[in-house]
Amino acid sequence: MKILTLWLWAFWFAMNKLLWENKPDHTFYAFELNKEITDRVKLDRQHPYFFPWYKLPENINLIEDYDTIIKDIDLVIIAIPVQFISSSINSLKDKLKSWVTILNLAKWIDIKSNKLISELVDEILVWKDYNYSVLSWWMIAAEVVEWKTLWADLWIKNVEIGNKIKSFLENDHLKVKVQTNILNIELYWSLKNIMAIMVGYYEWKWEWKSSIWYRLLSFYDEMKEIIKIYWWSDHLDFSYYSLWWDIVATCFGNSRNHYFWQLLWSWKNINLVLEILKSENKHAEWYETLKAVYNKVKNENWFENIKLLYSLIQ
Repeated sequence: MKILTLWLWAFWFAMNKLLWENKPDHTFYAFELNKEITDRVKLDRQHPYFFPWYKLPENINLIEDYDTIIKDIDLVIIAIPVQFISSSINSLKDKLKSWVTILNLAKWIDIKSNKLISELVDEILVWKDYNYSVLSWWMIAAEVVEWKTLWADLWIKNVEIGNKIKSFLENDHLKVKVQTNILNIELYWSLKNIMAIMVGYYEWKWEWKSSIWYRLLSFYDEMKEIIKIYWWSDHLDFSYYSLWWDIVATCFGNSRNHYFWQLLWSWKNINLVLEILKSENKHAEWYETLKAVYNKVKNENWFENIKLLYSLIQ
């Protein structure tokens, strides 16, 4: 099997480590747009920003152009900052082989179209036969690199293909369960980030844990109503283990959302906060999601949590 990863940021660097250690006999390619990352990895196999104690194996091929190899790739891992996903998939669409599998690690609601990544990919690859999948983790990248005991859900419509990817990902430290409702996880994944922002905000206000959990669950009710407005559905199931474990890890762990509010309380200026995050190579996709959701519900009578959070970042 031949695997191509787009791009090599924190989680995606960790993914290449995981895949190589599971299947060292497979062929791996990684494409990175940031020349600083490319040059550093080529020099000493280390990432310039993350995991200074780990080096990528030599047989993970860092490439500067995937045009010559893309037609032979069996698995494309989308590890792309959200704002570049549409353009990246468009650049691939005429070159992908039939029945290629796309494994998405990103989470996003497109602020312009109000569409999820699976919906955008489906529009772009409408004439292409392919398998789309999503890997849902409740962990941070460092835990993958350090071989912590972890769990994940793999979301894909084709269960047979899903079981093949599962066998490819699993090892003694990572257990994977195949799920089929892709819309469910992508909705949750995007909206969960707003929930994490809210928890970070109230933690920095020094509210008690019991109060914060009350606010979290009240926002959970808002999430269900947001889904009805966006996708006219009230039948999505948010009881999967990975969803709630991800909430705990993202809302109460050492996440970028906590750091976001630490910066905001310190500097009181959202533009400066975003510049600081950018300078530290941290992406603020949750900020864009909050703006997108607010624009959708701002004229509704409910959604106090969304409106409060949006007012705080103006």
